[in-house]
Amino acid sequence: MGIKDAIMSIFPEIPELDDVDFSQYSTPYVGLLTEFERTEEKGLVEFQKFVEEKGGSKEVVGKFLISLLQYLLIRYRRYKEKAMVVPAIKVLVTLKGWLIENGYERDWLNILHNFLGYLVDMMPYLTESQEREMADAYLTLIYNLALDAEDTFGEPYFNDLKIVAKENLENLREKYGISREITEK
Repeated sequence: MGIKDAIMSIFPEIPELDDVDFSQYSTPYVGLLTEFERTEEKGLVEFQKFVEEKGGSKEVVGKFLISLLQYLLIRYRRYKEKAMVVPAIKVLVTLKGWLIENGYERDWLNILHNFLGYLVDMMPYLTESQEREMADAYLTLIYNLALDAEDTFGEPYFNDLKIVAKENLENLREKYGISREITEK
């Protein structure tokens, strides 16, 4: 039993996490994670229930999710580990839903503000490594996040990210002959 097994028990729907090297992942919740893994329960909802039964709060779950996303993005950015890309996107989507559902929308906006550039940087790799429909789905998601960020923050940087994201999405659709229109909200 290790940290990877514990994380996989929380995210059984993200099998790509099995390809991630967690040897440098550091969290104050190692004991909690490994104890959850021993229960043989599966999923984020079950993990949150477990944390609360142990006297913890949902904030512990949020901090864990954020630290996991940061780890994946930093390993991608620092070491160019391509195995981080798909899990990072899936964890980000999970984190967004969890934060908003639990009343932490401000934290979601901070994450979007701080990490959107990483996602836009991943777009060319996704174009090359994913099947046509999955690549289109991932790039469309990132483009829509760029649109949201531009609307929310209004800083020139986010307009630049939107432009780059749109170019990547256009290139993908041209490459694969996808005629779906790219909409701006």
